[in-house]
Amino acid sequence: MRWGLPALASGVFFAVAWGLLQRFDEDARHIERVRTGEVAMSFAVSVEKVLERALTANRTLAVMVYQGHGEVPDFTALASFLLPLYKGAYALSLAPQGIIRQIEPLDRNLLVRDHDLLEDLDRAEVLGALDPAETVIQFSGPFELIQGPIGGIGMLPVFLPDAEGTPRFWGYTVVTLMLPEALEDANLPAIEAQGYAYALVGDDAETGEPRVLQRSQAALADELCRDVQVGQTRWKLCVAPLKPWRSQARHYFEIGLTLLGSGLMGWLVYALLSLRQRREELLQQALIDPLTGLANRRLMLQRLTQAQERARRKGTRFALALLDLDGFKGVNDRFGHAHGDEVLINTAQRVLATIRVSDTLARLGGDEFVLIMEDVSGREECQWVLDRIVSAVREPHRFATGTAQVQASVGVVISDGGAASDSDRLLRLADAAMYEAKALGKNRYVFAEDGLLREPLITS
Repeated sequence: MRWGLPALASGVFFAVAWGLLQRFDEDARHIERVRTGEVAMSFAVSVEKVLERALTANRTLAVMVYQGHGEVPDFTALASFLLPLYKGAYALSLAPQGIIRQIEPLDRNLLVRDHDLLEDLDRAEVLGALDPAETVIQFSGPFELIQGPIGGIGMLPVFLPDAEGTPRFWGYTVVTLMLPEALEDANLPAIEAQGYAYALVGDDAETGEPRVLQRSQAALADELCRDVQVGQTRWKLCVAPLKPWRSQARHYFEIGLTLLGSGLMGWLVYALLSLRQRREELLQQALIDPLTGLANRRLMLQRLTQAQERARRKGTRFALALLDLDGFKGVNDRFGHAHGDEVLINTAQRVLATIRVSDTLARLGGDEFVLIMEDVSGREECQWVLDRIVSAVREPHRFATGTAQVQASVGVVISDGGAASDSDRLLRLADAAMYEAKALGKNRYVFAEDGLLREPLITS
């Protein structure tokens, strides 16, 4: 019996301690997966934005067609000017009635001149499904281009008015992208630099087989995937930690620690406290942007919901501002992504210095930031803060290799937290106002309620 009670106590202690360690490990694993998912989502959004920007060349070509009433006699010169503006653009084409008649550069695209984009489709069915009032860019890829490389194409249907003013199908503007070159500005290698393996995969538009567009040198294991949606085309960006969330050495250490029993109670307490601290650190990482230290998208949405609830309860108003850096792409191209990251960090610090401690500044990914200002009296108070932000952002950034400058386009919406002011609606209003600021010349802010939005974004 002399050893019975110690043995029993040791057994109980081992069972309780081991159970707690397993629980903390499960929590840590869950938080690590949340963090991995946040990284995947952030870069998936970046890929979507890069592709959407490249495909805007379709609309530029459509304007040329419209202005020329279906004819673009200077197409070669205009296309040659446009091509360098869109990274990864392999060719620009005009396809009257769906047949490619003009393409630039011609020397490497002779095989596709006079190619019928609808030759394997029911032409009447395809054209009948088009809506002149709502034309959208149709993106397809990846697949092996007729010209040879792997790529994708974006097609925009163009309608021109006839003599009676009725819109008639003219044809398509076509932008051909080379992959993965067109994705360079998404900076996917930065995923590996942050400690994760990755792979961007899309189903081949012709064979249906998965095709890896870009990946890290390290293989994926226990990955999390997020959709990359461009039009009706869906890819997947899969991300996994380069290192296992728990090493074998730590696993054996925990076993040995619990086996020591009551004689090493203090060490066990230390281990439990260390695990708890690790859990809190991982939880913090799941809510914080790793580059700037600002709130990330998940935490921003939580703060926005809280701001809406407080505004409704207290009868006050809050402002939501969406800030995009103009000229940031040029900084990356000229100075490299390391200096680009430095610009993002400096910009975050400058904006933080202009706002209140109670305000929330978050980074959505890329060069987009969100600011939530609570208890604002109205536009005048917001303008005072926004003037300081716009001024601070455009201050030069000095490096050893030169000086860089970016500017801010800001869209702002003020809300009382009413039932119609849900988070998605407010973000869309702010996003539309931000693009209006860009259209007005950048380096400025626009309030959504200024009436500058030409069409209602959301109907309640």
